[in-house]
Amino acid sequence: MPKCRIALALALVLPLACGDGNRQTATETGPSLTSVSGGGSGGSGGSADSDAGPAGGSGPVFDLGGGPGTGGMAEGGPTCIPKPVDATLRGTVYTPNQQIPISGALVYVSAQDPEPVPDGVYCAECVGVPCDSQFVLTEPDGSFELPATAGAGQKLIVQKGEFLRVTDIDVAAGDNAVPAEASSLPGEWDPAGGKWIPRIAVVESIYDSIYNILGKIGLGTVDDFGSLMPGSQRFDLLGQPQGAALLDDLSEMRKYHIIFVPCMSQVGMGPVTPLRMLNIQQWVSEGGKFYVTDWANEYIYQTFPMYQTMHQQTVNPDLDYYDTTGTILDPDLLAWLNALPPALKDIGLGNPNLLSLPQVELVDNWSGIDETPPVITQDEMGNDVDVGHHAWVEGPCPACSPSSSRPMTVSADYGCGRILFSTYHTDEGAHAGLTPQELILLYIILEIGVCHDVPPPPPPPPG
Repeated sequence: MPKCRIALALALVLPLACGDGNRQTATETGPSLTSVSGGGSGGSGGSADSDAGPAGGSGPVFDLGGGPGTGGMAEGGPTCIPKPVDATLRGTVYTPNQQIPISGALVYVSAQDPEPVPDGVYCAECVGVPCDSQFVLTEPDGSFELPATAGAGQKLIVQKGEFLRVTDIDVAAGDNAVPAEASSLPGEWDPAGGKWIPRIAVVESIYDSIYNILGKIGLGTVDDFGSLMPGSQRFDLLGQPQGAALLDDLSEMRKYHIIFVPCMSQVGMGPVTPLRMLNIQQWVSEGGKFYVTDWANEYIYQTFPMYQTMHQQTVNPDLDYYDTTGTILDPDLLAWLNALPPALKDIGLGNPNLLSLPQVELVDNWSGIDETPPVITQDEMGNDVDVGHHAWVEGPCPACSPSSSRPMTVSADYGCGRILFSTYHTDEGAHAGLTPQELILLYIILEIGVCHDVPPPPPPPPG
């Protein structure tokens, strides 16, 4: 069955690769850099023979063959006709624990298995979708309505970044309700069972317990107080010396898709050595996602100095504590937060809530960003490309002078991978439910795993 590249003209560009779609895992020399990022929106779908819309238009734009980002038809394109539609699949994509809806997830039915997620860092080439398949992206509330063809022995495929679930399904004519256990993102790495999740390493820090958040979405089990139950996690939780050893060993880093270095983990990890900087840069360029929070900021500003300037960076960028009222800048993140059910918008007990969007209270800030300048590199055609930070959230910094509004959660491309930074603790101690900044982290974790539509430019030259 031929496959086609589909580039959706949405804030989220979710491309689907032509040809075999084989993904390349990083080697000791690193892969060729052949893919680049998108931002996030759901609710659009189509089939591989749909008409191309105008460049920059609001409808689907289908790029069938001829290489990344070019027009034309896929090999055998005129014969690649979607099957007749006589059924509809309806459901909702959730986090692995079936509690939080997921926006912009890819859902389709096929007779064949998709390309699996590589077991280790890779340059994220886009997912192959058969040319005769209908597909949809979930709405901000996680729901989908998928046109399909009735028949037994098919496969329901749900994917968001490196989360991938494949479920055998018999489709009846007419309406089909898809149960949450078949449409939710998986919570374990089980390729034989049709389940893939990102390989994640978290350096342990009680001051920013990101491991609790991952447990709350189903990558582990939490107790009634929201604390991760030891041994239940489906990611690697590393002590700070072990985190340091990881960043000193590029071959070990290559076993992971995402590495978290939260606030205060730098205490036991030690300084950012030249070896660690080189290893982080190489691993990210190969497709890794590197997330740092507040007082661990040296792991971002020393390793990627062109991308941002921290407040008081030349003296001491570790600021005093402050809370602030932030503003959600990313429209797709805002649409998702607005679409969450009431119980997720306000978990009570005096915690920050989502009742005043786009404003949101952000607590436990300990850093400030003064500047996120453009970071220019060239694509394969020699055109300038800005790979600098995208600001998801901004807000005033009372601990800065001046205290004016500035980015507070940012992410940027570096080769095939991404770097991310938040000025605040993502999780300040154990508690039931997810606060707004924890929900923001969840959304960004999923968005940064989405593949790129065109060959990514190489990392910018050292600044």
